[in-house]
Amino acid sequence: MTRPLHLAFVTAVAALTGACNGMDMGNMDGTMIPEVIEVDASEGPFEPNAAPDLDPAPNVVEVALEAKVADVEIAPGRTASMWTYNGQLPGPRIEARAGDTVRVRFKNSLPEATTIHWHGVRVPAAMDGVPAVQSPIAAGVEFTYEFVVPDAGTFWYHPHVRSEEQVERGLYGAFVVRGDAEPATTTDRTVVLDDLLVDSNWQLSDFDPMMQAMVGRQGNVILANGWAHPIAGVARGGLHRFRFINAANARYFRLALPGHGLIQIGTDGGLLPAPREVDELLLVPGERADVLVVASGDANETMEWTSLRYDRGHGTGELPDAIVFQMKHGSDAPIATPATPSAFAAIAELPAATVQREIKLEESMAMSGGEHGAGHGSSTTDMAPVFSINGEVFPDVTPLAATLETVEEWSIVNTTEMDHPFHLHGFRFQVVSVDGAAPSVVAWRDSINIPAEKTVKFRVRLEDNPGTWMFHCHILEHAERGMMGELEVAAP
Repeated sequence: MTRPLHLAFVTAVAALTGACNGMDMGNMDGTMIPEVIEVDASEGPFEPNAAPDLDPAPNVVEVALEAKVADVEIAPGRTASMWTYNGQLPGPRIEARAGDTVRVRFKNSLPEATTIHWHGVRVPAAMDGVPAVQSPIAAGVEFTYEFVVPDAGTFWYHPHVRSEEQVERGLYGAFVVRGDAEPATTTDRTVVLDDLLVDSNWQLSDFDPMMQAMVGRQGNVILANGWAHPIAGVARGGLHRFRFINAANARYFRLALPGHGLIQIGTDGGLLPAPREVDELLLVPGERADVLVVASGDANETMEWTSLRYDRGHGTGELPDAIVFQMKHGSDAPIATPATPSAFAAIAELPAATVQREIKLEESMAMSGGEHGAGHGSSTTDMAPVFSINGEVFPDVTPLAATLETVEEWSIVNTTEMDHPFHLHGFRFQVVSVDGAAPSVVAWRDSINIPAEKTVKFRVRLEDNPGTWMFHCHILEHAERGMMGELEVAAP
């Protein structure tokens, strides 16, 4: 039995309200999303350490990663038990140059199987870390990932097994690949954004698929590089680069720095053809963006990077703005401001597509004991949301058949009443239109927001890597509950 989501949502929320089991969820409205706990700003190391390169060869980067349970301080005096890479949150930043061979010697010391997916990196299918092409790495087992990184850009890594829980528990890290056209900046920082849902003891709250499925698990503590309300010190007059990564399960970050303009220089797939001035930046789960900021102002002045309210559906726009982290000027005299580049390498538009596809993102409500909801509810009488693509619920999907080197145009049709972030593995694409309007700039992407009841069209050239590839909503609870598909790319 299924019925449209909007007809059952109110009834389902009323039922889910009783499922909190005494958790401290903050001040909550009918959307079942908590308000963010306010935490005082604190200084300390702003970025996690980079992973040491264990291979002296100039074009090889070898790192060791161990997934393990560790106690991590996420705010002054607040320590949470997390799943980590190398005992830190986020995991160590992997750094390479375009064209390098990257070798990751991975050990799984967790109590369950896992993988590593290299989000946004165009790797061979066998290295993509999804169960369709790699058996999950069992507890106590080691595995070596090895691939060449073809593109410069800001990427990240995370599991693709039970990702809605494993990523929330802390398994994610930044992956920075530099090229020959990097702008000269005073600082170049990576900022991994996340949120956690914690209880009154600042431990992760229970994972409740019924309660957290509707809009995804959105937290009550915002983290920047694994810390609640950190301070990033900046030199006055400096040109500061921030590489933002949204690693949250479901939270949309609408970033702004009041009193300062932002200069966006990069998207998911690397540098833009030219910098563009923006007042704010919307980052959906899985998405990345690089921005420049000139630190203008008084000595010791502080400014707050803020996530402005954003309505992605089901009342999410009712929550207030939230502070993400603080930027603080030093006390020294201003330095000379490096020049902002006027242009980077041009990006050629993809040619007209020879294959057209329509991908419909759909939601409904079903009995949890039924064919689409089995295993997700507490009884066979519970109503649970079902997320699907073209009427099919993963893993019971029909793979799309494609041929290498073909240019395809995909129309991603959001039939639902909420936004969905869409991510394509293995390939990068160029947006053609959003609800009929052409984008203002040509850019490479692998993640894109699909607004509620709108259509986004993009073109993709299926280059380099044959095999089986995933595409899915990057609200992790939605992907794990069925909004995921497969693309099988064969050599011609």
